[in-house]
Amino acid sequence: MCLEKVKRGDVPRDVFTARGHPNITATNRRTLEITKDPYVTKRGDCIVACCAEKAAGELDAQVLHALAHEGTVVIILDVGTAVDYVVGKTPRWTPTSRWRLVVRKSEYVDESTVAVASDKSAAELDRRLVAELKRGAPLRVIVGVCPKDI
Repeated sequence: MCLEKVKRGDVPRDVFTARGHPNITATNRRTLEITKDPYVTKRGDCIVACCAEKAAGELDAQVLHALAHEGTVVIILDVGTAVDYVVGKTPRWTPTSRWRLVVRKSEYVDESTVAVASDKSAAELDRRLVAELKRGAPLRVIVGVCPKDI
């Protein structure tokens, strides 16, 4: 399973930190976003973390290469007391955004997209994780890609 390969580091992956914010609602049913911006408004209902160390276009070169080809993407979100993960397909495109990282349930791709056809949106994340993020908890993010041929 791809999740296990990502956890072990057997496939291209990148690890970085972000943090929660009191205005996080995580109620969007179509997308999930992590931003480098230091502040979140309640209107940003897809945002689950801010102050990220990296955006989509700044991920490890091996991860960026893998995102441009067919495969499976796993994003692990870990606040220590709660963990959740999202699985989707690669966008078959190399993201270039320097400000945000987006996971989509749709097939839409733009400069910030790291996964499409995902199994979860912000609204479907474990609410214990979201509660910790609303308290401003630090978040460990792992983005891993299992190429189709593995």
